[in-house]
Formats: sequence, structure tokens, C-alpha cells
Amino acid sequence: MTATRGRGILEVPGVAVGHAGRLTTETLTGVTVVLPPAGSSVGVDVRGGGPATHETDVLSPLAHAYGADALVLTGGSAIGLRSIAGVGQVLAAAGRGFPAPGLPGTVVPIVPGAAIYDLGRGGHPAPPTDAEGAAAARDALTGEQTLVRGSIGVGCGARAGMQTLRSSLGSVSVSVPGGYTVAALVVANPFGTIGTATGRLWAGPLLDEVGWHLPPLPGLPQPEPASGAPATNTTLAIVATDARLDTAQTACLAAGGHPGIARAVRPSHTLADGDTVFSFATGALPLPDDPAEAGATLVALTVAVADAITLAIIDAVAAAAPLDPAGDQPPTLSEIAPDFAEAVAALP
Repeated sequence: MTATRGRGILEVPGVAVGHAGRLTTETLTGVTVVLPPAGSSVGVDVRGGGPATHETDVLSPLAHAYGADALVLTGGSAIGLRSIAGVGQVLAAAGRGFPAPGLPGTVVPIVPGAAIYDLGRGGHPAPPTDAEGAAAARDALTGEQTLVRGSIGVGCGARAGMQTLRSSLGSVSVSVPGGYTVAALVVANPFGTIGTATGRLWAGPLLDEVGWHLPPLPGLPQPEPASGAPATNTTLAIVATDARLDTAQTACLAAGGHPGIARAVRPSHTLADGDTVFSFATGALPLPDDPAEAGATLVALTVAVADAITLAIIDAVAAAAPLDPAGDQPPTLSEIAPDFAEAVAALP
């Protein structure tokens, strides 16, 4: 297996990404929109105890299997889901959506999404608006956006470890035998930590396995267990592959991504998290004709999804941008462990 930061989820052909956000001392929040290629199979799996989601039921294998015209990751908790309305308006104007029966020229965009809790991270609880959702959608429709990590879009206000460390957006792609690609885009905003007070990362064994030999970390900020940290968390992921999968198989990929969160973050999937994984399969490459080979490929794809999410979480925390100290923000890895953050940034 080869893991690559590079263009992250954009390594899967046909995928487009757009962002809008506010990275100021007053407000830290934003929206990220991912456009799957038309005809992609789409799935979702929600595991956290405090999810804020929109239109996830339509992605069930028991639903009509249309898929989705866009997937949205937003800040602002449940209030921030209003940004999805702006995404839908822009897509409808562009003619992207489910054809409305009996209404020629009218489409209904299907736009599932989920939110992290970042309210008040800059001092002002101002969640993303429909205008910002529209801006992110327009950004994605240009097909020119190449940024997939750092303090952009939904990653502007992310934090980790009960808010002791700034985090952001991360993205990693993984090559799978047979020529397939799997990639993950993750906003890491977990209740749990990515490692110990001695600097040991929970994801350490996987980093060694894929050849990410990084400098040792100093002690990571550790929250007080009895601090009663509020439920202001959630890790969200969108995973993509160029394999040809049906809706049920694509949903299984989403389910298989959650161990990737658990391997990078401890604890994960708590009542204070709304951990959600979206998945889509573009269908560019068919599975092998032989049933046994096809089954083995599905297993390999699922393993790669979990690995990509784990690595993207490390990427997200390492890529967070420092802010003006006057903003009273927690530190970034680039501030407390510059050698580590620089080594992650130097990875291909």
C-alpha cells in the first residue's frame, strides 16, 4: 500500500472540491463542498452520539439510489446546516440535481451533509450561512480548487483533544492493488486526543507501516479528565474511490472507515462526538469478474478507507494554521512540534 498526501481526495478522477470560510480573531468557521462525478454510488454511516446531519436517509441502500449531487461538511453545529440550502440553490441554477417528474428543466439537488461544532471558537457564535454554502459550491463548480488541507473551509475552527490543540482539514489517498485509488477528506474536530502526554501517537503503528517516519513529538497538550469539557466536537470524513460499487457496497465502505477514526483518536465515537463518514464510488474501474477476486478487492478497498482516514486525521492536525495570539486560541502542532509538522508537510 502506498499512502500519498499530494492532492488528497482530488487524486480520484472527476472529484471537485470548494471552500468558503472565516479565519479571523472573531470568527472561525466554514463550509467545504465535494462534488462526486455524476452517476457515483453514495453511502453514509453515522456512529457518533451527537450527530448534526442532513439528508443522510436518502443514501440508505433501501432508498432510491440516486446518489448525491454534492456532499457538504460545515461548521456551526446544527445551525450551520443552513449552509446546505445555498449549495442546493447554486447546483439547481447549474442544472445539477434529480430531474423533477413532470417539470421539464427543473431539478432537485440532493445534498447530504454534516456539521462539526465550532460555535464561538473565535469568540462570536456565527455559524456558516447559506451565502457561504453558495460560495463554496461555486468554488467547487469551477473545478479549479486544489486545496484539500489546512485551515480552510470547514477546517477553519476545528480543534482536537477537548479543545487543547488546533486542528483543520486533512486529505490522503491510498493506492490499492488492481489499480484502484481510495482517498479521504477529513475535518478532525474530535473530543479525544491523537496521542499521549509523552508524545506517543495512537496511530503510530500505521505510520510506521506506510513509511511515514516522523520526528518524535514532545508531550502533547492533555486535557484534564475531570474538566467537564462541553460536547463541542465531531470528526467528519468523505471517502472516495474510483472502483465500481453498488449502493450497498459503497455504504459498507463508509462503515469500514470508522475504525480509521478510532485508530487515530482516543476516545472516539463518544456521546460528545457526531462522527460521520460519507463515501462515494465513481465507477471508473470495475471489480474483477471472478467472485472471489471481487470479494478480496472489496476487503482491500475497505482496509484502505480506514487507513486513509487515520492518516488524514494526522494530516489535519499537522496542517492547522497558527493564529494571532490575541485571539486566545490553543496551540498548533506547528508551534509545539515544528519539526513534526514540517516533516508531515514534506511527505509526498
